[in-house]
Amino acid sequence: MMIVTLIGVTGCATRASEPGLCAGLRPHVAALSDALAAHPNTPDPVGEAGTDVVIGFGAGCRVKP
Repeated sequence: MMIVTLIGVTGCATRASEPGLCAGLRPHVAALSDALAAHPNTPDPVGEAGTDVVIGFGAGCRVKP
C-alpha cells in the first residue's frame, strides 16, 4: 500500500526549477558537498547517495560545476 501511495505522490512531482526552492537548498547542498570532500573515509553507500544529491541538485537547479 505504501508503494502505491508513493507512486501516486511522485507521479505529480516536477523538476525543481522554482528559484526559491533552489536558493533555499543551495547552502545545505554546498555543506553536504564540502563534508563529502573533507571526509573521504565516508562509507561508500553514504558517499554515493550524497554525491547523487549534489549532482541532482546541480542539474535540477542549473548549477554549473
